[in-house]
Amino acid sequence: MATNEEARKRRKVEEDKGVGEKALKWAEEFNALEEDDQYTYLEELAPRMTKMHLQFLQGIIGFDDDDDEGEEEFGEDDEGEEGEEDEGEGEDDA
Repeated sequence: MATNEEARKRRKVEEDKGVGEKALKWAEEFNALEEDDQYTYLEELAPRMTKMHLQFLQGIIGFDDDDDEGEEEFGEDDEGEEGEEDEGEGEDDA
């Protein structure tokens, strides 16, 4: 199965009419920019991107919704601990 995927990737590179090479050149140029200049490029690129482009990039980079859920759970745990303390104080009064 891996050989089929490799062949498909090779075919795709051959059929891209040089887009892959252009993308690599642009990526190298982007990487060589100062950080502020990189953000300038991203500011110009972002309005031209669709939600699907962003999801694609998140998949490549490895961001997923699990990270966001972890942050929410952290906040919920904090609230739960405070609630437990309040309940404990109420029991002492009774």
